Amino acid sequence: MGERLLSAQEVAILIDRFPSTISMWYRWKRENPEHELAKLLPEYIQEHPRSKRLWKESDVYRLVEFENNIVKGRKGVMGNVTQRYQKKGVK
Repeated sequence: MGERLLSAQEVAILIDRFPSTISMWYRWKRENPEHELAKLLPEYIQEHPRSKRLWKESDVYRLVEFENNIVKGRKGVMGNVTQRYQKKGVK
């Protein structure tokens, strides 16, 4: 019997984040695959592009490690993803 697989909702509950936050992290990883922090994010399991994403139970610790290492805020490393739709000049 293999390791238990967790859905995005289950992982989000375990790390106390929203599933949309996890999706944003992986969107950033797709846009910045060579960044050293992107390499901290574990690969998820997905049968085909529109199917449910699943993580191994052991991947939860890697997700927490990723979150603890990213620079947060508007000028953080994920700004190009999180601030994409913000109007220029608005404070």
